[in-house]
Amino acid sequence: MEKLFLEGTKRILLEDNKELVFDYYLVEECRNCQNNVKLYGIKIFQHMRDHLLVEYSEPISDSKEIVEDMIHKLWKNEVTLVTMLEIVDDLVTDCTL
Repeated sequence: MEKLFLEGTKRILLEDNKELVFDYYLVEECRNCQNNVKLYGIKIFQHMRDHLLVEYSEPISDSKEIVEDMIHKLWKNEVTLVTMLEIVDDLVTDCTL
């Protein structure tokens, strides 16, 4: 079972006055619900008019706080779908060093 928790939203105005909206979500997956084993990942939704694109990192950690911190870094630095997975990979590597 998957639950989404909105952690932040960024609005970016493009040169042609179109607006891109990015929603940054914490994803909670219950892998073994009987033992309350939860894993956390990141999803970014990109909205522009009638178009919706989504990028998902898959589960990163069993630590909600670590993944929340990553999401806040992505949100603060306006990371988009194009570079999200590469940056998340770098953040995961930094956490394991």
